[in-house]
Amino acid sequence: MNTTRIALTKGSLRIPPTYFAVQHALALADDFDFRMFTMAAEVTDADVLRGIRVEDASAGSLVPSRRLSWSRRERALPLLFGRMRRQIQQFAPEVVHQHFANWSQPAVAASRRLGVPLLLTVHGADVYVPLTPLSERNAFGKPMLRWHQRTVTRAFDASTRILAVSEYLAGMVVRAGADSARVEVHYQGVDTDLYRPAAAVRDGIPRVVFVGALSPAKGVRDLIRASIDIVGGVPHELVLVGDGALRAEAEAAAAEHSHIDVRGPVDRAGVRDALSGASVFVLPTQRYGRWREAAGLVSLEAQASGVPAIVYDSGGAAEMLEDGSTGVVVPEGDIPALGDAIRSVLALPGADWRAMSARARDFVVEKRSLRTSAAELSAHYRDLTEEHS
Repeated sequence: MNTTRIALTKGSLRIPPTYFAVQHALALADDFDFRMFTMAAEVTDADVLRGIRVEDASAGSLVPSRRLSWSRRERALPLLFGRMRRQIQQFAPEVVHQHFANWSQPAVAASRRLGVPLLLTVHGADVYVPLTPLSERNAFGKPMLRWHQRTVTRAFDASTRILAVSEYLAGMVVRAGADSARVEVHYQGVDTDLYRPAAAVRDGIPRVVFVGALSPAKGVRDLIRASIDIVGGVPHELVLVGDGALRAEAEAAAAEHSHIDVRGPVDRAGVRDALSGASVFVLPTQRYGRWREAAGLVSLEAQASGVPAIVYDSGGAAEMLEDGSTGVVVPEGDIPALGDAIRSVLALPGADWRAMSARARDFVVEKRSLRTSAAELSAHYRDLTEEHS
């Protein structure tokens, strides 16, 4: 085993659903010595805990973390900056790898004190912080936004290298003030051994699947509307997996339209099961305020499962498929076009659908797999340690 120590850092960590923060470490466990540092952890997946040690700065601290709700635990993070920074320093890593530029204070401070490279992966919401004018906040919100903006800017400045999860986000992080010479694209990738085609698909009524937050940003309303508009001519089942602000609205639609099934939140195995046997996956993610989807890993999970994907042309979502080959890209907010795209995939003859399914799987295996992504990240780690030495 390589003794190169990599400190993975993130303000807070909940698994499920944020597997992306540890998935590369689990894949590269034979090549590097990883440890995960955070200020609030809630990891219920035993396989993850067996694969990587998680240091929760709130554990054993004066913060009564176990008696607080998750939202209150996150509000207590500033009380734990010093403790997390000391834990990172005690590990003495050769690279500090921070996920998200916000809540990055302990990682930035530890990397500076240790004199080691800071690798920063930006995921989307953090990048919009410097791009948000103070005028959009009220008197109470301005100080908090200003504080987060300073944090994000300092993370940009302190980073030896910045990895963006899509070409779209790479452009946005430069607009937000990062040095373009230090920004590179690193597609996250998905586990193509975990997500793979089911033995039998397209039996019975076609199934349209959505997995994600039931929120306006993810386009749930558009998908429900498009499904209702076409179900009379194209019978299908619409399966909505997830939770969020629009769950009650989705359940009301399901009560009125029998083809809609709202399943609520599930773990990683539940996502895999939901995709099993699906005819098409739809993610109509769209602009919400300043936010747009940075990537959309679940689209890759679907395609790895042999399920064609349909997405809006918003943010980096379209980078997660090959339009016309592994799925369909629809103009953002165009509900009739979304319905037409769903109809077109459901209407494919069996042989044509199987060909699209195979292309979807091949695209992810060849270009967006965890194996490929982990190899690229390993090269970044080695470059940084060699440059530093």
